[in-house]
Amino acid sequence: MKQFLLFVLAISLFFTNNNFAQCPGCNINNTLTTPGIYPNPLPDGTQGQPFDEDVTFVMFTDTSGLTVNYFKILAVNNLPFGLDWQCNNSGNGCQYDPQVSIYGCVKVCGTPLQTGTFTIAVDVVANLQVVGDQYSTINIGLTILPASGGNSGFTYNPLGGCDSASIDFTALITNPTNPVIYNWDFGNGNTGTQLNENQNYTSPGDYQVTLQTEILGFVLTNVTVNSVNDNWCGDVEEPSLPFVGCTGDPDLVFSITDAGGNTLYTSSELTDQSSGSWSGLNVALNNPPFSISITDIDVISQNDNLGTFSFNGNATGVFPFSGAGGTSGSLTIANSVIASFNDTSTIHIYPSPDKPIIAYSPNDTMCYGDSIILSISNPNAYSVQWYQSGLAITNATNDQLTVSSTGNFSVSVVSQDGCATTSDSIHITELGNFPNVTFQISGDTLHCFLTQYSLQWYLNGSAISGATNPVYIKNQSGNYYVVATNNFGCTSSSDTLFLNYNSLSNLMENIGINIFPVPVKNLLQVDLFGWNSENSIITITDLSGKIILSESIELINNGSKKSFNVRTEGLENGVYLLKIQSDNSLINRKFIVQK
Repeated sequence: MKQFLLFVLAISLFFTNNNFAQCPGCNINNTLTTPGIYPNPLPDGTQGQPFDEDVTFVMFTDTSGLTVNYFKILAVNNLPFGLDWQCNNSGNGCQYDPQVSIYGCVKVCGTPLQTGTFTIAVDVVANLQVVGDQYSTINIGLTILPASGGNSGFTYNPLGGCDSASIDFTALITNPTNPVIYNWDFGNGNTGTQLNENQNYTSPGDYQVTLQTEILGFVLTNVTVNSVNDNWCGDVEEPSLPFVGCTGDPDLVFSITDAGGNTLYTSSELTDQSSGSWSGLNVALNNPPFSISITDIDVISQNDNLGTFSFNGNATGVFPFSGAGGTSGSLTIANSVIASFNDTSTIHIYPSPDKPIIAYSPNDTMCYGDSIILSISNPNAYSVQWYQSGLAITNATNDQLTVSSTGNFSVSVVSQDGCATTSDSIHITELGNFPNVTFQISGDTLHCFLTQYSLQWYLNGSAISGATNPVYIKNQSGNYYVVATNNFGCTSSSDTLFLNYNSLSNLMENIGINIFPVPVKNLLQVDLFGWNSENSIITITDLSGKIILSESIELINNGSKKSFNVRTEGLENGVYLLKIQSDNSLINRKFIVQK
């Protein structure tokens, strides 16, 4: 059984709460033989990018010795908006019989609008031999990654956001040997100069981000010769005379060569000078290391090498050189832009929908067995999902939801840009069922003992005017019932009983009664005329039906009448019902106590 439920857990990854026929054409991988799902888990999706995956599942035929009759997906909740699915036998409601084939497949497809990790709640049923239906709910995680954007000059992640976003930027153009300068303008008033930058966008809008990438080269800008050796002396052009020595001055020229021996630059000639400088050169220094050679240029004689010096040329500054028997000077190296790139992208920060407000009709409390309609205003036709206690309700994707049970309900709306807003939760209460509404019959007196309810007596389907007390004295034959109503307007009715107004009523036509004083304070005197019984039962109740007094009395003969007294000093002010009953007579009267 456990093994089978693990399989149930696996294959239920691939279902959502939308309807079928959205992702047709899944392909089964028949080379698989081990029960399970393939691939497992689903690959991550990316917001705003198409998602399409065929999933093959291989089913068990039995578990713990019990045959698996069928497997079926009942409901799936909480997939991100934009994803849909279809199984390969949707016409049969995605019910599978592993005794016929162990294979099934599902295609999951769409374009997810939301990012994050989603907990998918899957309701499943597996029918096992002997055991029967086994129901289970499995929670599955699915991750949708934020989309990234960019161009040839930089990338950024995420692609944008809802209301606000923290976005990472990375420049793409680098150089291992040359300095690179980055000049960012993030469109929100901020700038930057680093390879990696982060920016917070705190309000909706479109922000144009630009990056100027400059690759710097090292250039030789100045060469100065402070002194040279005597290799130039003795030529025809600069003879060395006896007793005089060297005459004239060298004609100075320098040249720059790279690591391959290629001449990058040859300077102009400084005629008859043993020192001097060259400025404004801007010689690009590529392919290091480099050499600078100082030479005396002669017209007739062979040129004289006054010294060759090596330098790396990969840093800026003034670099002295000296040697070769007395030659010295310096090189000045600076940076210069040798390539420039300009790239632009737009960051979109979208506004989230306004928080939906749930309206309910008729109110937030309903009678047992009734329903309440929850609704939202949705003028922008956003996608809708209703929730109960935080879990998505299957197929509850309309602007209205009919609720028929107690619970906490909320709703989310998702814009076309993938921005979601969830309403406040509201609590809907379904009242418990009424107690049974019944009434007792004593002679012509009907008595309903329910408290905390409003009552209305009915005769032959019509409300009896003024008959709203727990006690009602019938005065005609017919179909009687009573309806109880609570504070929320919920009603429940008793059974309907046909009651006769019998001969006992005819006997009462010749019976008279006199009650005084009215109102009474402490002692009520009752005189009966035409009453034949010597012993009777008197009952006093209040208008709620509560019995105040019930006792047998012996009537006193006073000529043509029979009399008795009732002490009322213990009664509070109010209206009371006096009932006098013998074997063949019954009479009811109201009286008022007023102290």
